Amino acid sequence: MVEAGYTIEGGRRAMSELIRHRGDLPSAAFAVCDEVAFGALMALKEHGLSCPEDISIIGIDDHPMSWVLGLTTIAQPVADEAAFAASLLLDRLQKPDDAGAAGSHQLSTALVDRTTTSSYRA
Repeated sequence: MVEAGYTIEGGRRAMSELIRHRGDLPSAAFAVCDEVAFGALMALKEHGLSCPEDISIIGIDDHPMSWVLGLTTIAQPVADEAAFAASLLLDRLQKPDDAGAAGSHQLSTALVDRTTTSSYRA
């Protein structure tokens, strides 16, 4: 695991660190968001490596640029998540003594398989 933050530059630095200092290359990298995955793709190119031939990469969010770059990603309804969080916050502000009312909720996600992942290579 390498700290990358949530930026393209952070993803580039983190993947470069993996490539330079961590010995054997992993077969895959899971980025905390698509922007970090974009940076990881940049680092692979800078180091003469390719995706998915050398390392598979997957992100989270399904950023609009993910399609352009062929990034495999986990799509999530970001606008729905934000609206739901705002609704929970407003409910909490209006009823501060009702701490247990939020409960548990799930929103849908989906794997969007594009070109940055391949089958496991031993």
